[in-house]
Amino acid sequence: MTPVTRDWRASAFCGAVFVAMTFAGQSAGWAQTMLQMPTGGVTGTYYMIGAPLAKFVNERSKQIRVTPNTSGGSAENIRRVDSGAAQLGMTQTDTMYSAWRGEKPFDKPMRNWRVIGVATPILANHVVALAKDRIRTASDLKGKIFAIGAPGSAAAVQMNLFLDHSGLKKGLDARMLPHQDYPTMLLDGKVQAINRANSIPAAVVDEIGVQKPITLVDFGKELEASGFLKKYPYLQKIVVKGGTYKGENRDVTFFGSAGYLIAHKDVPDAVVYEFTRLAYSADAVRQVNMAFAGANLNRRDPLTGNIGPVHPGAAKFWKEQGVTVPEPLLK
Repeated sequence: MTPVTRDWRASAFCGAVFVAMTFAGQSAGWAQTMLQMPTGGVTGTYYMIGAPLAKFVNERSKQIRVTPNTSGGSAENIRRVDSGAAQLGMTQTDTMYSAWRGEKPFDKPMRNWRVIGVATPILANHVVALAKDRIRTASDLKGKIFAIGAPGSAAAVQMNLFLDHSGLKKGLDARMLPHQDYPTMLLDGKVQAINRANSIPAAVVDEIGVQKPITLVDFGKELEASGFLKKYPYLQKIVVKGGTYKGENRDVTFFGSAGYLIAHKDVPDAVVYEFTRLAYSADAVRQVNMAFAGANLNRRDPLTGNIGPVHPGAAKFWKEQGVTVPEPLLK
């Protein structure tokens, strides 16, 4: 029998920055495009959606294979996709806006990415403290050590925006720290408050609340007084109903934005079309929701709230489904 060899080939885009690797299958004559997809921390919404989604696609496609990776989150993901280090990723509207315009935390415009479709519901910045520390509102964070999000995460970007805009940043110790350590750091008293961007309910909040009494930190008064959401209209106010989390009976106001799947602009249209077709199939939506109940792979309304240009491969699929592809806010 003639031995089977793997034929690795690379196609370079953007001056050889973006590389799509393919190989010949051992038992079939098809080539498969390898796609890296950074998500977030292993306990975060992006990873909890991305891992089962990649598994679903890989089991059903002969054309593509998706590898989900952990990452710092939205800002890191859009950097990796824009540079071609990753072909797919997950990010949020505020990160799209800042990246496109080259505003903080980005030092230059990043416009090599395109939108595929919505991936998560609005992710709320859950700010959590231990009840004993009596931190009930954003103003109560003054003088405290506040873990605002992991480096490269949308949570950190959004919270930095709020703290700068509201003037609260000068009065507290804001730190960007690895988010997988947040529950332990809060429970051990190394920080007095943490911020995690998650859908509702967030597993990380429940994880802490079963060990010690907690308080959710309300941002309602400070959001209103500072005009934060008027200046940053791509962010939204989110009210978490009392009783959603153990020990917190108040309605609490947070802010956040929805998450979207993106691709490098030079990923071939046929590859993105195949990914979109499978990722937003009824079976995929069902399977991902079983793995993570907060998922929002919405095949009927995949682009509402999106501000970025849509990848042509995804646009082709959405038009076939009767979905209107709107003109992007970012041009």
